[in-house]
Amino acid sequence: MTIDVCIREYHPDDFDALCEIFLSAIKEIASQDYSPEQIAAWAQIDEIAWHRKLLQSEGLVAVCQQRIVGFITARQDYIDLLFVSPIAQRQGVATRLLHHLEQRHPDTAFRVEASITARPFFIGQGYQIVKQQQVEARGAVFTNFVMRKAAM
Repeated sequence: MTIDVCIREYHPDDFDALCEIFLSAIKEIASQDYSPEQIAAWAQIDEIAWHRKLLQSEGLVAVCQQRIVGFITARQDYIDLLFVSPIAQRQGVATRLLHHLEQRHPDTAFRVEASITARPFFIGQGYQIVKQQQVEARGAVFTNFVMRKAAM
């Protein structure tokens, strides 16, 4: 099932909604694949760093019934963030966001460091695993996957 969403540019006024989506997606969805200690380390937002990151990235948000339900950010060929609200999971939001970004940059071979949770989604979108890796963040070690998709 898909929901009707509008994709638009990120605006700084969207910041709080994006933080809420990020935190709820990690706590409610990614927690199926990561330990409570990993989730506690991951589910932290340095607001100054995030504001800077979002302003320096190409950001798109998915809006459904005047509510932000997902977002994607990228810098050059690197997809940094792709999160969808738990209330809109498995309804085509992430696919729409990713396709919108890819269509804007048809000559770009995008890469991503996908979580265990996101790996099946990216595989379904034509991304291939380059390598599995262990990364450290705030004292916790996470498994993720460097993935790449050839340009369109």
